[in-house]
Amino acid sequence: MILKHLDKIYENAQRIPIDDATKIVIMSDCHRGAGNNFDNFLKNKNIYLGALRHYYYRNFTYIELGDGDDMWEVKNYKDIIEEHLDVFKMIKMFHRNKRFKMIYGNHDMVKKYHKILKDNFYTYRDNNTNKKMELLTDLEVYESLILEYNELEIFLLHGHQVDFFNNNFWRLSRFFVRHIWRPLEYVGIKDPTSSAKKYNVSNGVEKKLQKWSNKNHKLLIAGHTHRPVMSNVGESLYFNDGSCIHPNGITCIEIEDGKISLVKWEYNINRSKKINIKRTVLVKSVPLTLYY
Repeated sequence: MILKHLDKIYENAQRIPIDDATKIVIMSDCHRGAGNNFDNFLKNKNIYLGALRHYYYRNFTYIELGDGDDMWEVKNYKDIIEEHLDVFKMIKMFHRNKRFKMIYGNHDMVKKYHKILKDNFYTYRDNNTNKKMELLTDLEVYESLILEYNELEIFLLHGHQVDFFNNNFWRLSRFFVRHIWRPLEYVGIKDPTSSAKKYNVSNGVEKKLQKWSNKNHKLLIAGHTHRPVMSNVGESLYFNDGSCIHPNGITCIEIEDGKISLVKWEYNINRSKKINIKRTVLVKSVPLTLYY
């Protein structure tokens, strides 16, 4: 039943042709919040901004693969924009150059509603002039995308679609996170709705996504579990970009020159004892054609 649900999502996905000249970076699970103690994004915000600048000036397209904003923990979505306006202005640069695509996840599923996007992401209010300013005007948010590389297809989605509780009962999950589990985090009780914090749930999600990708012979890239995965050629067609809220940095997937790689960004102290932001290739690039 779940795999058939993925079939329908795949059939309705917008298709984007790419070639060897196309450069793409895929990130997910930023969980941008309101700048309070529950904002998991804050600790890696400067790393994220450094990475985005790197990709923008190297002509990459940025695809955000769901849960970019934590719209479960934050009730007033404008608080996210106000707290991370510098981030959204950076994303705006990609967007106005037609190099930005956004996919929704379970924590920002409300982005599928046009009114939510228009009211919260199209514009922002400048605190100095009190005027409305353009932000991500006319932004469209998708459930999935398909990258077409020659005759090959790469299926992109967040991955919560195979996580029954977080997909079918996401409103209930949001209620629990906002009103029950968030206060309990102070005393160390983990949110049981989170697949990223429960190994057995993450493992189950990954197995379902792997099963679909192998059955349909489609390379699939997801987020949701926060666990970066780059499969070996001949073993699986399932990939995961990880997240932007790892304790020691962020992970992402790059596609460049018809090749795919898994990358990590983190703080680094150089020989001059200065802190900088370092890009490390965790799994070196592999030609996409080898997976087919």
